[in-house]
Amino acid sequence: MDNFEYGPVEIFVVEFEGAGLDAGVLDSVLGATATGAVRLLDLAVAARAADGTVTYTEVVGDEDGFGAQGVTLEVQGLLGEEDLDEAVASIAPGFGVALVALEMCWATELAERLTAARGTVVRSERIPALAVNQLISGQSVFEA
Repeated sequence: MDNFEYGPVEIFVVEFEGAGLDAGVLDSVLGATATGAVRLLDLAVAARAADGTVTYTEVVGDEDGFGAQGVTLEVQGLLGEEDLDEAVASIAPGFGVALVALEMCWATELAERLTAARGTVVRSERIPALAVNQLISGQSVFEA
């Protein structure tokens, strides 16, 4: 396979206070896609109410109640209930999580080139930006 339809995908789990997806979180995700470096494949939200009950919502656009008008999901349903269960397991009542599946478009060409060179990426790791910046600045990653 020399041409890939999709590049690598990363799942970001973003915790927020409240039951609804914060408009700023949604704007941040959409802003990242504006450059073309990443593409939004799927977006789902889970929230834990004060009584401990959990609600799940697949963000689909106008009808989702999150103000996501005009949002296009390339692979709706990529994130499943198991993914949401795992993400919401450790959050406190009154908080929610957004799972964001982003395709790393910038890496598609690299993956194609590596494959053409008969190389196979067998593992990839990402260090969260906060941890990298704390390490570089000399601040402990365990400091608040």
